[in-house]
Amino acid sequence: MRLLAFILAVAGPFSSLQAAEVPLARTNWTERWITNLIEVRMPENVFVDKFHTNWQRQYYTNVVELYQTNWLTENVTNTIPVEATRRVRVAEYKTNWNVVNATNVIPVHAVRTNFVEVWRTNWKTLSLTNWQTVLVMKTNWVVQPLTNMIEIDMTANRPATEPPPQPIPVEPAPARPTSTPEEIGFEVASARTGGNNLEVRLTARWTSSDIASPLRVQQWHVESENGAILCSSQEQEFKRDLPLGRYRVEVKGRRDSGGAVLVARGTLAVTVGEAVILPKMARK
Repeated sequence: MRLLAFILAVAGPFSSLQAAEVPLARTNWTERWITNLIEVRMPENVFVDKFHTNWQRQYYTNVVELYQTNWLTENVTNTIPVEATRRVRVAEYKTNWNVVNATNVIPVHAVRTNFVEVWRTNWKTLSLTNWQTVLVMKTNWVVQPLTNMIEIDMTANRPATEPPPQPIPVEPAPARPTSTPEEIGFEVASARTGGNNLEVRLTARWTSSDIASPLRVQQWHVESENGAILCSSQEQEFKRDLPLGRYRVEVKGRRDSGGAVLVARGTLAVTVGEAVILPKMARK
């Protein structure tokens, strides 16, 4: 306010000289209220249920592994060195040594092999059938009744010592000769070859040791079950490479040159490891 009055006093004499505008500011006073903030703390009560437990003692056992040592008796030998001095008097001769290198010439035979390629041909099995004529005879059996004739004496006065009449014996019909193929057995030997084939060797022999003469083989006949392979041979021993499977084996032989022909049959099983003759099924 004093500053304003001073300005007006100074500017008064000049106001008559010059007309000037003077800004006049007026302030409206406004009341201001200030609120004192007071912090008030109020506790909040939270009720909690409390439970009491009956305490019991519990015992724990510490399990410890126990090691037991097997004591062994060990004998230790104390080695005591003994100083033993022995003097050997040897005459010593010194020679001027010269180094000489000697070469021993030893002749060596060296063999060198020239490797040659080998070509293998695919072998095919050719089955040949030997046709033989066989005479077959068939007999028609006819029942022939025979009457036993008995003589009866009707005389009343017959002596007591006379023997009673005997019936006339009837001779039985002669039995038909039959062959015994069970007397012939088979021996099988096999060896592994390349691929899935086995080298099979079949030999026929007498099963009974009472027959002294050897079996004379006339023909071998080996046929697969499906009929794809058929092999025949007239040698004493059958030898052939056969694939895996089952085969029907038939051999014909005689005891001597004039004897009857005996025929023996069997089943040959060729597996991966071996070849065996299967046993025959028991007849009912």
